[in-house]
Amino acid sequence: MSDNSLLHNFPQWEKLLGKLEDDPFSDIFWNELIMHHEKLANEHADLLRSRKELRLLMYSDFDRLLTKYPYYAKYWTRYTKIVKLLEGVLPSIEILKRATVVFPHSLELWVDYLVNLLTNRVKSDDEIQKLLEHAEDKVGFHFLAHDFWDIYLKWAKSRFGQNSIEYVKVLTKVIKIPLHQYAKYNEEFQKLSQYFAVLDLVSKEELILYIEGKKTKDVISNYDDYIEMNSQDLVKDYFGDLLKEVQIRSQEKWKFESIVRTSFTLSMVTNEELVNWNKYLDYEEAYHSKMPNSNEKELISLYERALIPTCLTSDIWIRYNRYLIQNNGQRNHIIANFNKACDHFVPLDSKDIRYMYIRYMELKEKNIESCKSIYVSTIEKLPNDSELIDHYLEFLINHESKENQRTLIDDLIKCAHLFNKEYGSDNHLDKKRKPTHNSAKNNLEINSPEIRHLKGLINFWTAGQLIVNACKYMWFVDKDIRRTRDTFMSFLNTEAVKSSKPYWFMAFKFELSQRNKKNLTHIIQQVRSYSTLSISAINLLLTEYTAFMLKNLSASELKQFDRDLYKNIIETDFQSSTHMKTYLKTRLAGGSDSEIIDKRLLRENGHPAATSEGRPQIINSILLTEVTKSENDPYPLPRFRNVEKAGLNVKHIHESL
Repeated sequence: MSDNSLLHNFPQWEKLLGKLEDDPFSDIFWNELIMHHEKLANEHADLLRSRKELRLLMYSDFDRLLTKYPYYAKYWTRYTKIVKLLEGVLPSIEILKRATVVFPHSLELWVDYLVNLLTNRVKSDDEIQKLLEHAEDKVGFHFLAHDFWDIYLKWAKSRFGQNSIEYVKVLTKVIKIPLHQYAKYNEEFQKLSQYFAVLDLVSKEELILYIEGKKTKDVISNYDDYIEMNSQDLVKDYFGDLLKEVQIRSQEKWKFESIVRTSFTLSMVTNEELVNWNKYLDYEEAYHSKMPNSNEKELISLYERALIPTCLTSDIWIRYNRYLIQNNGQRNHIIANFNKACDHFVPLDSKDIRYMYIRYMELKEKNIESCKSIYVSTIEKLPNDSELIDHYLEFLINHESKENQRTLIDDLIKCAHLFNKEYGSDNHLDKKRKPTHNSAKNNLEINSPEIRHLKGLINFWTAGQLIVNACKYMWFVDKDIRRTRDTFMSFLNTEAVKSSKPYWFMAFKFELSQRNKKNLTHIIQQVRSYSTLSISAINLLLTEYTAFMLKNLSASELKQFDRDLYKNIIETDFQSSTHMKTYLKTRLAGGSDSEIIDKRLLRENGHPAATSEGRPQIINSILLTEVTKSENDPYPLPRFRNVEKAGLNVKHIHESL
């Protein structure tokens, strides 16, 4: 039976799933769906027990949510309760076990899991002990881990006895951690410590270091005798100093714990919350750098906790991995962090963590193929991102020999030609300019397997990036100005660059650096009339072009270009009305000749939806070159033509208006 037929009798369920299809990141809709399932389980438990397919369909909603967002501890707990209600204790424990595997740093889930195991006695003491030690490594250094330690100590007391060395050793571990409720563990330790020698509680090496730090003036010839004679005093002194340090640390940590957000939600963490976590991590890192004998697990635990509310941003992931790399962290741990961040949590548009992953694989692992795979998989997910193509091509070029680099550059040009051949006319070489090198059009066979694969990934937004990277190499590495210009100009009228912001900006910068007014004008003519760049990008180029021309044109050239410059100024003026923007209208008209658009503008009566037979026009306009001259004579009064038509009725394009 299909899912749709099953849901036919549950319209509210079906409605909520529809809402989540439209907005899968809505905390509200997910909560409504889970509440619906809880209500359904409570009111129709017998139906769900008898209908396995319906029960599994309900579970699939939980699985979909928790596979995507495993840090949702509250929904793991609610999932467990429903499974326990419908199927019993053991299946619910399996859900908790699964939760602690995918979310191992959740204190709440570990506490629930251990309580259920101990209450229902489903594992042996040895298995429980291994689990407790594993949980200690994952959540034992959590500032609020007193619930976990209470479970651990209660189990140790029941198995070994309160006065056993095994129980006291667990207690000794607890009192060294700056917990929120450190005081109660210290009180219990003080009661029991008097029954044990100091070497039962502290290792000999650690104790000798402590004694040497305290007895700076006295020389101790035999540490064994000294320790045996002063055992109880050493217990009081050592653990008294430890308590003071833990007390200070706990109070300092509370300042941060009281203001940071600790739970996961689908809403992005605010800048203020991110700042609070970074301050907390700064404090913890500073402490551990000053105290080389401190337990680094405290800092690692804090990093893992910080990731829970901030995992959807790249900041803490980057900081955490940087710390691990700089401090010789385990390779598997680092790679696992990168994979979780890149594949699971951080949105695709946050590319910094992905670039860091590639850099790590390149420099630390020397795994170039993995770097290529990461680049390609990211490009496949972000097909319109030119920056990714740029980074990937730079990476490929940097890892080729000098000879192979030039072959790769030729492949980039061939790839751009093939794109034009497939999606538009490739008959675009400037007939007035003959390339100094053999044209890539004569042989379009691509040698590089990476570029062959990339050809299937590029589109109208990214194809121009191939030309940009090729030209950057010709310009900056080969110092070949002529070939760079030939390559840029040969693609000026092609589909490959029509939507490519990197191409237009790079071509403009190149000709600007060469101070080539003619080619700059060609580029601007194409950009303002035929490109599909955003208005802001086009206006930025127009502003730069106009400023350059005003500074560098001679008087005769200025007279020749003045009308063109006027149009540019009007085009980029945000206060000018739309009907005055010639080039915007040219682009909207699908690349019509700007002169045709000018004639249309003359007929418009201040509104793009209304025309008149003619409107008064100034016939003795003052040229920009004349304005710049210093003359004492006043300018003549304006003279008009078509004055008699000023009173004619306006014709509306849409009479219904």
